[in-house]
Amino acid sequence: MQGKIRMPIILSALLVLVLGLMPLSVNAATDNLLKQVVAQLVQTQKSPLQGKVIVIDPGHGGSDTGAIGPQNVMEKNITLAISKELRNLLTSGGAKVIMTRISDNDVAYASAGDKEELAARVAIANKANADLFVSIHADAFSTLTGGTTTYTYGTKSDNVAPLVQANLVAQLKLYDRGVQQSDYYVLKNTQMPAILTEAAFISNPKEEKLLANRSFDKKVAVGIYNGIKQYFGS
Repeated sequence: MQGKIRMPIILSALLVLVLGLMPLSVNAATDNLLKQVVAQLVQTQKSPLQGKVIVIDPGHGGSDTGAIGPQNVMEKNITLAISKELRNLLTSGGAKVIMTRISDNDVAYASAGDKEELAARVAIANKANADLFVSIHADAFSTLTGGTTTYTYGTKSDNVAPLVQANLVAQLKLYDRGVQQSDYYVLKNTQMPAILTEAAFISNPKEEKLLANRSFDKKVAVGIYNGIKQYFGS
């Protein structure tokens, strides 16, 4: 910490000092002061995610496989695996998490078209009046292209997107493709800050192999989680 003392440490030290100096005969005063200090300590330690409503959108699903890698790894399965890991982290941090899908299914209805499917995901987030919308994807282009990207639309997500991107890159150690602007339907039509993450390229054989690894998927989730936590804590 180098010269900076965190507030919980100060309060803890104060609590010990007060209890050590307070005469045993003034139990009422001691109890009252104890309650005040403990309440303050709990407040300072409260997670910035507490009470936040976050919608996680595992890209594709059901009749829509998404991109398919050289070894036939399907994007829809990767996005769901990452989303479940992220859900667990956010829930543990105190957030209320809503998933647009929790299994391999279409969100709108079976074999829904792209427009209906995307509209259904946006509707879930807008109806929930969510604090943040996070869409999870794996990118695809060529076998040589690789890296991590976070997409946003306009300025409504300027604060969260760079934090998520920086933490993803720190976790994954892949090429940093930065924060990019896009008018993706789910970014443009959600009423709250919204981001779309492309952790790696499923079309790249090396990155496809990583995406199919559960430990890598956990790193993706941790990167997104750390960025979100910093965003709500700032």
